[in-house]
Amino acid sequence: MMLQRMILLGALLAPLSLPAADQIIFTPEQISTMKIQIEPLAPAGAVFGLTLPAQVVVPPAQLRMVSTPQAGMLEQLTVAIGDRVAAGQVLARIQSPDLISLQRDFLQASSQLRLAETAQKRDEALLNEGVIAPRRQQETLSRYQELNAAVEERRQTLRLAGMSQEEIRQLTQDHQLSATLKVRAPIAGVVLESFAEPGQRLEISAPLFRVASLTPLWLEISAPLEQVAGLKPGAHLHVEGMNVEGELIAIGRNVDPASQTVKLRAEVAQGAEKLRPGQYVQVGLTTTSQTQRYAVPANAVVRSGQQAVIFVRTPQGFEPRVVNVLATHNRTAYVTGELKGDESVAISGVSLIKGAWLGLGRGE
Repeated sequence: MMLQRMILLGALLAPLSLPAADQIIFTPEQISTMKIQIEPLAPAGAVFGLTLPAQVVVPPAQLRMVSTPQAGMLEQLTVAIGDRVAAGQVLARIQSPDLISLQRDFLQASSQLRLAETAQKRDEALLNEGVIAPRRQQETLSRYQELNAAVEERRQTLRLAGMSQEEIRQLTQDHQLSATLKVRAPIAGVVLESFAEPGQRLEISAPLFRVASLTPLWLEISAPLEQVAGLKPGAHLHVEGMNVEGELIAIGRNVDPASQTVKLRAEVAQGAEKLRPGQYVQVGLTTTSQTQRYAVPANAVVRSGQQAVIFVRTPQGFEPRVVNVLATHNRTAYVTGELKGDESVAISGVSLIKGAWLGLGRGE
């Protein structure tokens, strides 16, 4: 039976002639015998949808790593993973002997500055009265400016050590040294990770928490290369099974060599609270364009090198027509090309037409 079918196919293909590259001669009898099905081209409208896998991620600008500003022992954690925190809220307390040294240096510099300020004002008055030479007043002023810079340097050191402006002001007023360092949240958000336990000895810059603001969120979408052509920033999307909507904001230029996929980035504001960083979801992407799209069965499209081709019915048989495949979804290919919209295309037996187009069977 297989041998008979091959003989029949060879006989059908043998008389085919290819007078031009854009014409494939098939008689109605051959089309019927080969059971080649033909279907009118179906406009896809101005909108089509894609369902693609995506991962929820936090935009980098909304992530903060909270680290230990000074070496010491972690005395207390005041928050846990999943807690919402406000900017400036105390997250942990650390006992740090080094903090006392920094406070002492700041107070000593502040005391010297006050003396230098008094001397500077005194010499300025004496200069105006002609009692002292300008050189002495300049030396006093220079000393005052140096100490002023030193106090500001030590103030910034205390800020880097984790003390707030209010705590530094209070230290200046009451001169009470404290070894307790309060670690505060740099932004309002949610605690995603915690890296230390009470009683643990921590070195400077040791990680304590990862805090993130979770509105908006990003979706990192993996899209097959052939589906990227029909997408543009601004395309609307929704998360399957959730009342979550967003917008495509970036289309990657790099193609993953292993999967031949391109990374798309979407931003989700509406319904972002329903998503969790690291979560995998399915998203539906929608795009619009002024270019007319057509929907054909996916098996109606064949590849010739880097080109996608469909076979359009003509009075002589078929004509190959190069198309651009925008997307393939649910066994339907969405294509654009030099099409009027009133054509009919082959949707089965396409491999036989392609074989005749490439000259298989000629001369046999």
